[in-house]
Amino acid sequence: MAEDVKDKIIRYLQDAHAAEEGGLASLRDVMDSATDQDLKSCLEEHAKVTESQSSRLETRILALGAKKAEGKSLLNTLLGKGSDLVNIFHDKEDKQAQDAMKLFAFENLEVASYTALKSFADAAGDYETAQLAETILSEEQLAAERLLRLIPQLARAPISNTATTSR
Repeated sequence: MAEDVKDKIIRYLQDAHAAEEGGLASLRDVMDSATDQDLKSCLEEHAKVTESQSSRLETRILALGAKKAEGKSLLNTLLGKGSDLVNIFHDKEDKQAQDAMKLFAFENLEVASYTALKSFADAAGDYETAQLAETILSEEQLAAERLLRLIPQLARAPISNTATTSR
């Protein structure tokens, strides 16, 4: 049975809500281990924004007569934690750069998701959902830009702990 327009909007919203919840767990993990104050500050600010986004999405889902999808956020959280295994051999400073790169990639995935949600909601005539998606899209773009500006500084940080070889 094919989804109707309202069901599809609800699914988009539930997916976005689950991504925000899973992303929040990853943000907090990185924030807890961050030693770079600029990174820590950026993540603290975005965690507050993410909590607000999650709340606004849940409110919209409920307004459409649906419930948030609990299992999806758990899966997103587990995927985020599983990626920590990739960094197992990185030193603390290098891990911060790796974490910032992963968070930047995730922010851009969210940018694409909110772009799709906004476009679909606009086309379906659900302007309230479209406006919500547009607002959150702007917030995600800002978060991605801030992380991108931090990556060079984080990537240079481990140089003092790295053995140099002469050529």
